[in-house]
Amino acid sequence: MASKNISRDDLLILLSSIGIVLGKDNKLPVEELNNRLGQALDTSQEFSDVIEKTPVDPLSLPKWSSKEQTLYQASQRGNMTEAFVGSMSAKKGNSSSKEETFKEMRQSILSIAYTIDLGIKEISFMDADDKWGIFVRIIDVFRLKDDVPLTYIIYKELAPTSDMPMDALRRQIRLEQDDVTSRISDLERCTLLRLLEKNTKRLDPKYHEIASTKEMKRLGFRPSFLLPLCPINMRNLGSLAKDSGCEVCGKKNTSRCVQCMSVVYCSKECQRSDWKTHKLACKSIKGGTWHTITVSDSSFGMPDMPYMSLLNRLDSMHKHPPTEVGSAITKAPPDVHDGKIFLAKFQISLGNPIGQATNMLVYDRTQRFKVFWTRNSDPNLFDEAQRIIGGKMKFYRWMKRISDYKYELCLDRAPEQDPLW
Repeated sequence: MASKNISRDDLLILLSSIGIVLGKDNKLPVEELNNRLGQALDTSQEFSDVIEKTPVDPLSLPKWSSKEQTLYQASQRGNMTEAFVGSMSAKKGNSSSKEETFKEMRQSILSIAYTIDLGIKEISFMDADDKWGIFVRIIDVFRLKDDVPLTYIIYKELAPTSDMPMDALRRQIRLEQDDVTSRISDLERCTLLRLLEKNTKRLDPKYHEIASTKEMKRLGFRPSFLLPLCPINMRNLGSLAKDSGCEVCGKKNTSRCVQCMSVVYCSKECQRSDWKTHKLACKSIKGGTWHTITVSDSSFGMPDMPYMSLLNRLDSMHKHPPTEVGSAITKAPPDVHDGKIFLAKFQISLGNPIGQATNMLVYDRTQRFKVFWTRNSDPNLFDEAQRIIGGKMKFYRWMKRISDYKYELCLDRAPEQDPLW
């Protein structure tokens, strides 16, 4: 049986393919990287959004109907970036690079929906040399809230031997004369099995009883289910990549450097040992020039737009409710950072020509802090910020709350690396 373990280097590549860039020099232990991968897979399948209660009982759900749209159409997920560059247009299979693993796996899940629409209920994911594989049999498709499909399956890892080559092994377990074959990489195999095993554990115990019957055990099938996989948006990417561990030892951090707030440590001992390396960057931020800006909780100048949509290029396009901004005008932004320095993103709307914006949306990683900075509050400083932003339409800067609508902004000091949110 081929190994399902993923090396540390491959975990970092896989997380990066999802959008979670931690950097090769991070010191997070393998256990934590595996936890991040599990969280990322759940975020991609929007588990907490579409599953209303656990354990999951597929047979208690209404069956899927293709009257409104095909299963393939209902399973499609994408964002603006993928739409513009067509990056989800073709699956490369086992010839794909490791950096494309997450995209390839999303395509594999989508291909299952396509085969179901064709009336085919069995599919084999295999390597190019038929040394290993994953056989999937579709039992049925059910409907969750918001018309999200849940595909109930049984699956089996394929491990051919000299006495039982791959073709004979597949014939032994197939119910249909033919099945669909899809070629995948070894890293995708490990990731797909990780997803299937994760969802197997969430099934109602009665499904495990079915799997333990004599015939199922003889054939080696396990029950599981599949949900559509989405690209992960900036907010969730930021959450998954936010803690890269103590700068020195990689343990989970407990505090930030109080001088600059840009690095994290697990203890005072680690902070002292890193001071020689960190002090230049720390003093740079500490010596930055801070300006006072006035913010508001609506983008004045758009009175006919009581609703807005905070749409990021990485947001999945299958659902995106508008956000009401007009009703919040009388309520000051909450002090969610308890007066501490925090990193904020300044975003210019895509509809504005470069250098001609009249306001910027300002928010933190959690989006609990979300305000507007308007040009008429300080035209000179606003124009200087626009000049720094240039054609990128955004930048990240340190801020600190002074009062309800006044904040200090360190304009001339940027983080060493832009975060992913």
